[in-house]
Amino acid sequence: MFYIEKNTELSLDNIKYYIDLFKINYLPRLTKLSKYYKNDNAINYRVFEDVTKPNNKIPHSFADYIVKTNVAMLLGSPIAYSSEDDLEDYQNILDLADEQDINIDIATNCAKYGYAIQLLYLDDDKNIKFYTIDNKEVILIYVDDISEKLLYAIRFWTVKVDSYKEIEYIEVYSKDEIKLYKNGTLEQTVSNLFSSIPIIVYNNNTEKIGDYENAIPLIDEYDLLTSDTANENDYFNNCYLYLNTDNVLPEDVKAMKESRVLYGENLNPQFILKQSSNIDLENEKNRIVKDIHKLSFVPDLSDENFANNVSGVAMKYKLFGTLNNMLNKQRKFKKAINDRNKLIFDMMYTKGLKVPKYIDITFTTSLPTDNVETAQMINMLRGLISDETLASLLPFVEEPKWEIEQANKNKTIPLSYEEE
Repeated sequence: MFYIEKNTELSLDNIKYYIDLFKINYLPRLTKLSKYYKNDNAINYRVFEDVTKPNNKIPHSFADYIVKTNVAMLLGSPIAYSSEDDLEDYQNILDLADEQDINIDIATNCAKYGYAIQLLYLDDDKNIKFYTIDNKEVILIYVDDISEKLLYAIRFWTVKVDSYKEIEYIEVYSKDEIKLYKNGTLEQTVSNLFSSIPIIVYNNNTEKIGDYENAIPLIDEYDLLTSDTANENDYFNNCYLYLNTDNVLPEDVKAMKESRVLYGENLNPQFILKQSSNIDLENEKNRIVKDIHKLSFVPDLSDENFANNVSGVAMKYKLFGTLNNMLNKQRKFKKAINDRNKLIFDMMYTKGLKVPKYIDITFTTSLPTDNVETAQMINMLRGLISDETLASLLPFVEEPKWEIEQANKNKTIPLSYEEE
């Protein structure tokens, strides 16, 4: 986003300057990505000079499909946290903050915009809460050195009070304090109770590119082809009828249309049609669909290749690009969670709660799995890897340590299961 020297103080003029720059340089991109996610594609704004021509506008929600598919693969199974230390206090904080639900919002924004922004705050009961900020309403300012540490976050939004009145709010977050401006006037300054700026940035990838961003030209082309195909059908339904005569009066034409009967000598009626190749159009559309899935690293689940029963290894080969994309997403997500944990741990220490020395963060990619292969792998690794880590490999286990404790109480084998 923006970079400044480490000890720079932000005045109101500076804040307004960055807001104006953000609206010019960044907001148009974010707005466009948001529109495509809502299926408000470019085709919706197509205009013909000849208003009598058919102008079908058929957008396709590829963006929504791509985002929801990737989010489901990334977080369809909740993130599992494990440690040799007691995680009860930590897990209670996450549960009170609706962490699993918030993670979905974060992953969705990452897939849409290429990054997501999370605010940590304390509610009236001093419980830690998470809030996902709309990317279109926040500006990130970093220090201009190799650390690229986040110095400030400016959040701005407008509240419409009635038909004639609007209130403009600005919040400025820093390591030490939070300032609130209302219509350009400083209303409040409060201390930041966290150990650092309470803003966590989740990156989708190093370039901060959304999952469907590179596929937008292809989405536009698919919308165009489909809409024009519908136009061709309209042309066919409203095509011209040619009569080989000059002895037909307008009232005769009207009468023939109403009675749906042609009469006269040597009329030789013919429809004037524009020739088109539906086969070529369908082939082109199929090619575009494949390219959209390829560029977004999202499998086409309607493809016949997924209809056949294949082994887990064979499935992974088919999903090689998808799985690599998921691994990159997991690494970026895990880094942000570690940053979030630092703030949580410091607050836990202040409250006198049990602070774990470390936490293992485990993602389970939600893909078709071979339960037998998973069970065999777990049994082969027993004794080489901790039971807690092995339990975290099971997609239906959310709290591995608790699951092991319950299994031990029941005197069952906790890490072996059979396919039903």
